[in-house]
Amino acid sequence: MKVCDIMNRDVITCEPQDKLAMVLYKLKTYNISGMPVVEGKELKGIITRTDVVDYLTMGFEVTEIDKEQLIAKYGTTVSEIMKRDVITVSPTASVEEAARLMVEHNINMLPVVHEGKLIGILTRGDIIKALAFQEEA
Repeated sequence: MKVCDIMNRDVITCEPQDKLAMVLYKLKTYNISGMPVVEGKELKGIITRTDVVDYLTMGFEVTEIDKEQLIAKYGTTVSEIMKRDVITVSPTASVEEAARLMVEHNINMLPVVHEGKLIGILTRGDIIKALAFQEEA
């Protein structure tokens, strides 16, 4: 089975100039843990819920978060905190290879890239669903 057989082609993305408030809105609305950062179709980075929470709470003790400082951070752009070194996978890679990448790098999603362009996303959940339905066939 290949990545292109089970990847999600409907990818929720953001752009480097988007504000964290928009990223949080998308994470919550679509119930996702992260998303690729793109300019056009070109992958520039990735941002996760953990990245956002770590940034928003950086410099605060849990008991002393200053509401005004926290609100000010919502205006930060994605490009300021996104990860630029992104592990990606080819659409023709095997699902086993993609799973190995996820385990080796302790990540939950892999952007699927072809000729430098984002064409899909593969999550651990996608792999589990594919394996579950493969067993039924």
